Amino acid sequence: MTAQRTPSEEASRAAGRAAGYCWAPRPGGRARCTRPPGHTGPHVDYYNGRSSVTAVAGYSWSQ
Repeated sequence: MTAQRTPSEEASRAAGRAAGYCWAPRPGGRARCTRPPGHTGPHVDYYNGRSSVTAVAGYSWSQ
């Protein structure tokens, strides 16, 4: 079953897609997938959740 999204969530997803990101939300919040749309494998946020400023990737998850 798919959760209902608010208009602002739909607008956010559309904006993320237009920017070239998958933009799938991370369960628990505070991250979005910044891989290209249609990617295979886990979702990754390359900006949030990095362990240091030199780390390449931050949070990753599968759905």
